[in-house]
Amino acid sequence: NKGKVISKNAIAEHLWGDEMDMHDNFDFIYTHVKNLRRKLMDAGGKDYLTSIYGIGYKFMG
Repeated sequence: NKGKVISKNAIAEHLWGDEMDMHDNFDFIYTHVKNLRRKLMDAGGKDYLTSIYGIGYKFMG
């Protein structure tokens, strides 16, 4: 999905499937992305993820 905007809802559905229908809040996605970014930066990598306010994230590889 390089260069495409992916919504938080789409990320959650892909990872957890139909169980995500019961959740109204996807703030946990923000926390996981934040931790992933930190780990990439600590390992000397680039920040490949761009936040798209109110929508989701974009992978810029």
